[in-house]
This record gives sequence, structure tokens and C-alpha cells, in this order.
Amino acid sequence: MAPYFDSDDAPLDDAPHAETAAALAALLARHGVPARHQATQVAQICAISVSQARRKLKGAVWLFDEVRAVCQHVGARLDDLFQTESGRGSAGRDTPPEGAPPIGMPATHPARLHIDGEVLPCQVQLGPALPTAAPPPLVAVHVDGQWHAGTEAALGALAPGMPRYAVDHLAVRPCREPERPRVAVVDDDPDAAEALRDWLCEAGWRAQAYTRAADLMAPAATQHDAYVIDLILAGGQTSQALVERIRADRPRVPIVLLTGQLREGAASETALATLLRTQDVAFFEKPVRPTVLMATIQRYLDRLRHGSDETARHA
Repeated sequence: MAPYFDSDDAPLDDAPHAETAAALAALLARHGVPARHQATQVAQICAISVSQARRKLKGAVWLFDEVRAVCQHVGARLDDLFQTESGRGSAGRDTPPEGAPPIGMPATHPARLHIDGEVLPCQVQLGPALPTAAPPPLVAVHVDGQWHAGTEAALGALAPGMPRYAVDHLAVRPCREPERPRVAVVDDDPDAAEALRDWLCEAGWRAQAYTRAADLMAPAATQHDAYVIDLILAGGQTSQALVERIRADRPRVPIVLLTGQLREGAASETALATLLRTQDVAFFEKPVRPTVLMATIQRYLDRLRHGSDETARHA
């Protein structure tokens, strides 16, 4: 075997490690590392000098741990290493294999998975570009700076005619359990307030009962996601002032008013109508079915969340 040379530009024996060097160089090029930067990249990955890295890329000995480190760095499997060499273009290591993802893109891409009418965040590892006929079950397309993945049926209406890529690997982020709504129940009748609080808690929500408006509005009070308030509070006073104060601080928080005193005339329909018209509140007469109450609150919360998502998307 011919001896190694000290010069970085001198040729080295290309057997038996030339194939490994060529495959690793092609792998780096495929994952966005041009030839002029590969030695520096290998030196950093393998904790060796740039001179040693240049020699390895020209056919010097590669240790198994070094090969594995390079593959892990770009997110490739060891058994995929030699599958790309035959696809290298004639332009050299700066040119990726035909059909490969564009140079400069990372090995794994953030994407949006289109499935069953939903769009979920995910990560995709791309394979080669696909012919137009007979695509695999899962494909990806790049539209306006964003990767999208899904079946061809799901993506068919998205950027028709744009190149599709095979998806070699897809990872969906774990879905977080939805946070349980925090609901304030305000009623001057302690039994009524506690009964509704207990029902909401048994249904999986977080609820807290208050019998005085002052306690709810105290600085140390918990901030809530929704409010269920009796229209008539202690002393026959309406909850209008409380509702207006909450609404001034939180214009879109769900507020539901309850009362069982309209029929008796203790509650004013005029005052209720004013609140419904000016403060964007919902209303139920007692006794209220808790499931209907929860569905109403959830509808408001969903509307609020979707509005926030739209705002974030267009920001």
C-alpha cells in the first residue's frame, strides 16, 4: 500500500477506504455541506484536525465511530450510507444526487402533516424526488417556505404540479392534554355556588366558588378562563357592576349569567337585556343543565382560542 503523504493536496491510496470516503462526502453534500466545507465539518464532528479530515475524505482510514458520528450528525442511518453514492451527479460533491432535497436544507425538516382534515406539526426526513405516477402512501411538497406532508389525496389540492418527495421518516409531536378551563362560580347562596363548583370539578374542569364579588375581584384572586355569575347577588343588587368590571379588564372572556328570579319579578328583564346587549354575555334560567352550561362555555373558549391562532398565523 502506498504511504500517506503529509501534503493536504497529495493523493492517498483509495483502497480500501475510498468507497467510505466517497459515500460520506456524498452524504454531506446531500445534506447541505459543499465540498469546500466538508473537511471543516468532519473535523468538528469527529474532534480531529482539519488536515486529518481532508486526508480521510481523500481515502485515509475511517474509524467506525467517526463514520457513525457523521451519519448521526446529519440524521442518516448507517445502512443508508452507501445507497446514495450511485446517484451522485457528474458535477461533483457540491451537486446533490438527482431528485434529492435541495442543498442547504437540514436532514430533517419541520413540516405540517395533513391528515383527516386536520393539520398537525411534525418533522419529516425526505427521500428522493418522485415521478408523477404511482406516488408512495406518504409524500411531501415544499410550498412558500414550508414543507407539507400527507397522502397524495390530502395534498392534491395543495400546489398541484409542484415536485413531490418521498417521506422516509415522519415524527409527530406528542399532543399535549388540553388544559382544563378555570371557571369562577359567583353566587351569594353558598350551597348553590358549591354545588355547581363540585359538578364542574367532577366533569374535569377547575372551578372555584365565590359568594361575594369583592372576593372574586381581590388582587390575590385567581384569574379565570370563564365566569358563571348569578344575576342577583347579596342585598338584591344585580351583578351588572361586576360584569362590567370583568369585561373592562378582559373584553373576550366568557361570562354566563344565571338567575331563577325572573318569574317572580325579583330580577329585572330590562337590566338583563342591557347586559346581554352591551357586555357580550350568555344567559340561562335556573335550574340550568350543567352539560348545556359547559357546552356554552366551551364554545366561547374555542372561539377565543381559534381567534388567537388566526392572529398568530397572520402576525
